[in-house]
Amino acid sequence: MTAKRIQSQVPARPSSSSGTDGASGSGNNNPDEHIDKKFKHMPSDGEDEDEDDEEEEDAPKSKRAGRRKINIEYIEEKGRRHITFSKRKSGIMKKAYELSTLTGTQVLLLVVSETGLVYTFTTPKLQPLVTQPEGKNLIQSCLHAPDDDAAPVGD
Repeated sequence: MTAKRIQSQVPARPSSSSGTDGASGSGNNNPDEHIDKKFKHMPSDGEDEDEDDEEEEDAPKSKRAGRRKINIEYIEEKGRRHITFSKRKSGIMKKAYELSTLTGTQVLLLVVSETGLVYTFTTPKLQPLVTQPEGKNLIQSCLHAPDDDAAPVGD
């Protein structure tokens, strides 16, 4: 009995094309073809090196990936202000949790919305400050005090 050998065409090197069959885009079976697509052209002695860099520098910054820098100023639009408050409140709550977990410190965080709702994060030892009547009264008296000093305490 003779065994038949089935040969499949497997490329010698992985292809960088986006085709579904793994072959290079031109249909050519040249194994070195994908190398030219992966590497940036390095100029020879006679070519100008700064030629390609000018195109990258002139690209508008809006097309670059990353975070946008915002001006820290009061947000006039109520809807945007509410969304920003919600996102930043959850962010600072997460940071407080991480600080207490990573360092073992005791943390008490109070965040009061413009509608007067009080959001808290506390570690177990500081929990009575926000759950017992004495602590609640202290917080309320601070919140209802006149705004003599606009600067936050601790700076």
